[in-house]
Amino acid sequence: MPHGIDGIDHLVIAVRDLDKAREAYARLGFTLTARGRHTELKSANHTIMFADDYVELLAIEEPSPATAAWSEFLKTREGLAAAALKTADARSAQAELAAAGLSGGEAVDFGRPVDLPEGRRDARFTITQVAPAATPGGRMFLCQHHTRDVVWRSEYLTHENGATALAALIVAADDPEAVAGPYATLFGTRVEPRGVIRVVQTGGAPIVVAPPAALTHLWADDPVLSAPRPCFAGFAVKVKDFYAAQQVLQKSKLPTIAGEGVLRVASRHTHGAAIAFAETFDLARVLPG
Repeated sequence: MPHGIDGIDHLVIAVRDLDKAREAYARLGFTLTARGRHTELKSANHTIMFADDYVELLAIEEPSPATAAWSEFLKTREGLAAAALKTADARSAQAELAAAGLSGGEAVDFGRPVDLPEGRRDARFTITQVAPAATPGGRMFLCQHHTRDVVWRSEYLTHENGATALAALIVAADDPEAVAGPYATLFGTRVEPRGVIRVVQTGGAPIVVAPPAALTHLWADDPVLSAPRPCFAGFAVKVKDFYAAQQVLQKSKLPTIAGEGVLRVASRHTHGAAIAFAETFDLARVLPG
């Protein structure tokens, strides 16, 4: 793919209370990493790790210019604020983005200490922002991992709910065609029409752009569908076994809607990000065209 991008690396859910967010996602059957602190950025996180991608719960501990976008987002709501994209070389990718008029700034290095059985190590990253105009609905940045062995640990990859991978990033938009177009440009793919829905392949989990009327089929009157649009509304997760996942979600006591082979949890219970769980996220079946 162009611009040094190789799919979606992780999704970032910005939250105001990290402890409460961790508790909510643990109740849903996810295994979360210990709290991490980004030394340079003055932010804290927990991550939900899968084999090739993950979800990050992020909170701001101390306002700074580096985290101003997150702080601004949290003034309005919690929820999916950004998607990080895989890259093997963030600085080289930044040069490609700049040449294409898609760069949002220079590359930044940062890290967080991680306590491991063999001792403390630093997880190190280099990120570079994509121009906000190129990603309507939410921010995107490229993320290069320098210490994958510190971030992807076997003890965090097994989840009680059977989750194995991200299945889709879901964007709510009044004009899906107009919103999907810039994503196709960024990823060097094309917009795939699916009735009123538009899909953009990323090399990893696809981006699904849908009007609120279509998304109500999944999440009814979810509050996130009333947020200013376009917006990153939620995400889908692949699970090993639908019925096993359903049992875990029922045990959580968080309201869950089941139908068409999909389990749905509303954003009001997940700090602003609507979630769908399924063995196979079949758009033709779960979203009206």
